[in-house]
Amino acid sequence: MKIEVLYFSGCPNHVPAVERVREALRDEGLRGEIVEIEVADPETAQRTKFLGSPSIRVDGLDIEPDARSATEFGMMCRTYADGCCQSGLPSREIIRAALREARPVIPDPGRSGLHRSFIFGGSLIAAVAASLCCILPILAAVSGAGAIAAGALFDRWRPYLLGLTGLLLAGGFLLAWRDRRKACAADSLCATKPIGRWNRVALRLLATGVVALAAFPYYSGAVARLVVREPGPPPALTSAGLSTVAFQVPDMDCPACAVALSAAFRKMQGVMQAELDVDSRKAVVTFNPNAQNIATLKKVITDAGFHIAAEPRSL
Repeated sequence: MKIEVLYFSGCPNHVPAVERVREALRDEGLRGEIVEIEVADPETAQRTKFLGSPSIRVDGLDIEPDARSATEFGMMCRTYADGCCQSGLPSREIIRAALREARPVIPDPGRSGLHRSFIFGGSLIAAVAASLCCILPILAAVSGAGAIAAGALFDRWRPYLLGLTGLLLAGGFLLAWRDRRKACAADSLCATKPIGRWNRVALRLLATGVVALAAFPYYSGAVARLVVREPGPPPALTSAGLSTVAFQVPDMDCPACAVALSAAFRKMQGVMQAELDVDSRKAVVTFNPNAQNIATLKKVITDAGFHIAAEPRSL
């Protein structure tokens, strides 16, 4: 906290004003830097917006709220309202009120803080749940646990979970904004100071994380290709010795599912190629009929938790 005492040489109230500031700091249990600034001429008075001697500013704002919009600057003595009279010294109450106004606001760790924590935590959980439809297939493929389509249930709830995520995130920011507004009265010293840098960074990082999680299905295919290990290229065979079959898989609805199911096909002996298209919900598998058959390929799909809409079609 920085306190400026502006005066001109010879002002009888300069030194008493500084003493009153020190007393007010002690009474409020605060520490502050007191800077005495001598205003030597009318030009300096205009430049420093000098309202008369002595003038006291706390963190750049005059201790009298009504004087903060004044524009009458010059080399003159200043008076302050003191009850029903005017005095050349500001009262101790005015100085203490300005110090309390500028006192750093400590975030309330009470109920409001808990509400914000629950709301932001809830938005994070809802975002994760909304993306489980594509997170679970990757986990299943990496762990080898099967049931690649385990997240299909969450896909049906995804629109509602995304809506809940947005509402909770907006509610958290609204609470943070409301608490900040409530903590600082209008035109106060506190109101002139923006929310702490680290608080802003934390809120932005949280919001970015929630949005990234909610949008995970849209880039889940790229993530799946990075983490799901696929076997190397199969030995070359002439197309005359291969068969190709197409399966319609209606619940293969995210890129991660397609990558994981493709990896499951490629691990099978005799499977040469597996092309899965999420948009058409189709799996096209090329295999060596001497080493593999359609029934086993169908079982890979059903064991992964997917359904086949119609009988497979040979191509």
